[in-house]
Amino acid sequence: MSDLQQTLRDLHRELAGVPQLDPEQRAMLEAALADIQQALAQASEAGNVGEAAQDIAPADALEGAAVRLETNHPGLAGAVRAFVDALAKAGI
Repeated sequence: MSDLQQTLRDLHRELAGVPQLDPEQRAMLEAALADIQQALAQASEAGNVGEAAQDIAPADALEGAAVRLETNHPGLAGAVRAFVDALAKAGI
């Protein structure tokens, strides 16, 4: 399993562990994660994860979400930032 996949799984686990998260924020994070997962899966099937960068505008949304979550959910904000960093390290 790649670091990016592991970080994505960690982020999903962290998101699942925050039951009091605002429904709108939860929906936005889950949608962004689903978009990223789909783009990565398609790029992986095509053999070039780097090409997924064009399809992963949700990474910007995730960074914005991390900023908004920092005060009330610092653990989740940290997990979001770790995933955004993993995307960057993968060239995405």
